[in-house]
Amino acid sequence: MSDFKRFVCWDVENVISTIQTEAVVASPAVFLSTHTPLSIKRSRIDGRSFSNTGESVTEQDVLDDFLNRRTNTGTLLLPVVGESGSGKSHLVRWIRENIKSSDSRKIIYLEKSKTSLRHVIESLLDGVEDDEIDQIRKDIRQVTGTFDVTSLARRLITQLSVALADLSRDSVTGKKRQLVGPRGISLLLQDPLLQEQMLEPGKFIPQFAQHFLSDRESGKERPPRFSLDDLPLSADAITGDMAAPTRQIFGILMSRPELQGLAVELLNEHWDKAVRDLSALGGGRLLGAMRKVRAIYARQGKEIILLVEDFALIQGVQRDLLDAITETSQREGRVALAPMRTLMAITSGYFHDLPETAATRISSSTGGFVYNLDIVLGESETGTEEIASFVARYLNAARVGRIALENAPSGSVPNKCDDCPVRTVCHESFGTAADGFGLYPFNRPALNRVVHSLAPKENPYAFVPRNVLGNGVIPILTDAREAIEKGEFPSTSFRENFKAVRGVDRALPNSVSEEVDARDPLNGKRRRKALEFWADAPSQLVNLPEGIGEAFSLPALDVETLKAELVSRTASPTAAPTSTSVVTKQAVTPNVSPALQRKLEVIEDWAASGSRLTTEVAATIRTMVSRSVQYREDWLMPPVKPIGGTDIEKAGWTTKANTVSIEDASAEALSKTAVVVLKRNPSNGEFFKSLVRLNAQETDEVRGQDVVRLASTAENHRAALRDRVTVNAERTDEDLVAGLRVSLLGAAMAGQVVPGMPIDAMYAAAFNKGQTWTRPDTSSRTESWMKRLEAHLQHRSSLVETLVNSLGLGQGATGAVHVVDAARAVPLVRRAAKEWGLASVELPKWAREAALPWRTGLDVVVRGQLQELTALVTEIRQRFPKSNVAGERLVQQVSTAMQMAKAEGITGMQGTELQVRAAAVAGADWSSLSQLERDLSRVSIDTPGESLDSILAVTAPVRSPHLREMHQYLMTADSLLNTALTAGRMQTQNAVSNAADQLAGLLEEWKQATTLARTEKEGK
Repeated sequence: MSDFKRFVCWDVENVISTIQTEAVVASPAVFLSTHTPLSIKRSRIDGRSFSNTGESVTEQDVLDDFLNRRTNTGTLLLPVVGESGSGKSHLVRWIRENIKSSDSRKIIYLEKSKTSLRHVIESLLDGVEDDEIDQIRKDIRQVTGTFDVTSLARRLITQLSVALADLSRDSVTGKKRQLVGPRGISLLLQDPLLQEQMLEPGKFIPQFAQHFLSDRESGKERPPRFSLDDLPLSADAITGDMAAPTRQIFGILMSRPELQGLAVELLNEHWDKAVRDLSALGGGRLLGAMRKVRAIYARQGKEIILLVEDFALIQGVQRDLLDAITETSQREGRVALAPMRTLMAITSGYFHDLPETAATRISSSTGGFVYNLDIVLGESETGTEEIASFVARYLNAARVGRIALENAPSGSVPNKCDDCPVRTVCHESFGTAADGFGLYPFNRPALNRVVHSLAPKENPYAFVPRNVLGNGVIPILTDAREAIEKGEFPSTSFRENFKAVRGVDRALPNSVSEEVDARDPLNGKRRRKALEFWADAPSQLVNLPEGIGEAFSLPALDVETLKAELVSRTASPTAAPTSTSVVTKQAVTPNVSPALQRKLEVIEDWAASGSRLTTEVAATIRTMVSRSVQYREDWLMPPVKPIGGTDIEKAGWTTKANTVSIEDASAEALSKTAVVVLKRNPSNGEFFKSLVRLNAQETDEVRGQDVVRLASTAENHRAALRDRVTVNAERTDEDLVAGLRVSLLGAAMAGQVVPGMPIDAMYAAAFNKGQTWTRPDTSSRTESWMKRLEAHLQHRSSLVETLVNSLGLGQGATGAVHVVDAARAVPLVRRAAKEWGLASVELPKWAREAALPWRTGLDVVVRGQLQELTALVTEIRQRFPKSNVAGERLVQQVSTAMQMAKAEGITGMQGTELQVRAAAVAGADWSSLSQLERDLSRVSIDTPGESLDSILAVTAPVRSPHLREMHQYLMTADSLLNTALTAGRMQTQNAVSNAADQLAGLLEEWKQATTLARTEKEGK
């Protein structure tokens, strides 16, 4: 069958020239070649509505009724009703083509594409020579030649305003009385700003003016009447320039919605008068002219046939025309006016909006019936053959071409299929209509589905011919020409624009779609659409009819093997499902709860029909996927203390769309930033079904591959879970380095570490909660230093616990962390120790309380401590200079001197205080002063640029706990020795004893030494 592969039997030019959505556009030959008998119902008029009688008629029945019905008035007004595009104009055109010309008939044809008033009037008055009628023609030409669209629109507003201002309150009833007269809604039409609103593009008046002056483009419908949207009512319309009376009526309308509807009625009721007055047709001139036309044709023995493609196009002169065409032809027993038969097309909506008088005239003229072309099909009456016959004629016309159709013998329509080389395989695969025209590239199921996909949502079984041709057949043929030749049909355009209608056509079961994707990944999307439209959505995977597959470049699959696999698995209920399983999903899955069944149906509709996934089902799926990742994470690489579900959600890994996003799930837009993004496709549809079954603990039909996929999904997203939790819980390396820096700084302030210390010591201190830490040198610490250290230690335990939990492995029943991952932690500690300040560090929340004492004023505190130590050492050295004498020896010498003084009876001594001070420094290491002096010499207290780290290295270490006591001892000793020296000198002068001389010498020697130390210190 290679001849049929990628075969195309039409070209785009013929499609455009022969398939017309407007009946009037096609030539007679093309029109008749594509004409298909319409489905017409006879409906009863009920006021301004109608109801079907159930009686079907043919075009010939309508033609016979129109030409042969007798009336007692000699006039017939026969409406053809239907929605836009239902074929009303087509029927009117067919009637015209089938009315034989005759000397006894005058045919007037008003095309809906020719809407200018001049064209309408000249068509109605064509062929009649009369001075009065000639004057009407001249007046109409002058009016239409004088205005442009803008000026005409403004004049129409003015005329309408005058018509409403002239209304007296007595001429209307009810609440309308508030709106008429010179102070009624006519004021709104006079206000310049409100006029501008009524003249905006899309409003009724400017569109009417456009169609009044010039013919419209074919196919464009114009609004037939005013609507509420045409009223110039908006809250921002009131301005200071608006006149008080206008403001008043504006306010009334704004505050009372019921009056707005009445205002629209008044505009519509008096619009015709405004148009007639402007167009010089007022005073019944058109009615008079039509009477004269009828009188002239009566004298010629002619009957007038008026065919109106759209009654709305004669808006503005409707009332006079209705009077003229329904006026009896009899006068005093003779024919005074020519009999008149009128066939007019009216949209269903416009018929419902007709003025009461017009509806009454139509009802009385037709005997209370209309012909209704609204075709509503249904499950029992699908219209398959009617649709096939309708489309097949247009398909044949597109194959034959306009020129060949116009050159064919009259009444003959050539069938392009007759001499087609692939006719046999084509017709066997795609089918033909009853009259022998081939349906390729459609078949009956595909045509039905295209029609349903184009029907209004509120009426999915409606058949609207214009819509089917304009939005279905034409674009599909245009697209398919190239797509079939390239082996790409059904194309992306077809797949996107034509879909199964939920509740009307069954979508391809998702299980079949999944199987297609698995077995034919290259052509999966095309094959799925072909199976859905051309194979009518089979319940299990099948091959397309051979010719369809060949034409669309979709080679056959090994379906027999597939069936064997299905039978094998069905016979072995214990066999595990595999990725190639084909489980036929019925409308109701047996042995499941009603609640689960509803969820399965929702998923099937989502995957196969494109409907939205309900909030309940989406929540179940998100929870299953999200929690599976939580359960999969073991927190071992790198080790982290396991985090509970609640804490994980707080840390950002939720069961909501920000973590697991589902395409077309209710209450969410697809989030590309979510960790798990699940798009609508067959595989996900079947996966979702297994998830809701698992959640409901009804696992009989859970597929093995879906369980594996859930585990794989969990495994693949563990890292994402850890990353999100790490970031949102502030456990990144940067966060941990910041926390470790706070911990190290606290340890330094407690005297446990100093900058530059070996990493192992800093590592140990960083993870120490400091619960036993105390500084033995508190007496030499500043008050600010100790208060901040105390504040830090109150929160240090929580800080360190977080660090440990973030860098260690939980063990035991409580999950407590006993082992820290040193391989990861040591580098972080080393990074933290590179700098000790916190001013430029972004701290995680969990470290802020412990860091609060250091966040501000740290430099001041550290420098203050440096000043304190420097001052202490300076004052000590003033009284205890560097010498060969040890501190302990000095204390002993002073004690000996004091004892000698006491023995010699030297007065003025207060030795008790000195003894207490001496006891306080009994265990002091006086040599530590030298180390402190060397450390202090490395930094300068007066250098502003001195780094915090270098100062901290001097101030943080634990110094002698007796430093302050040393200072106090020396101060006391200095004071007492001064007193003793004075007394000793006096004793020596009196030569009391040799001991006195010896004591005086000792005291003098020590005094000179301390004085020299002071002098040297001050001189530096």
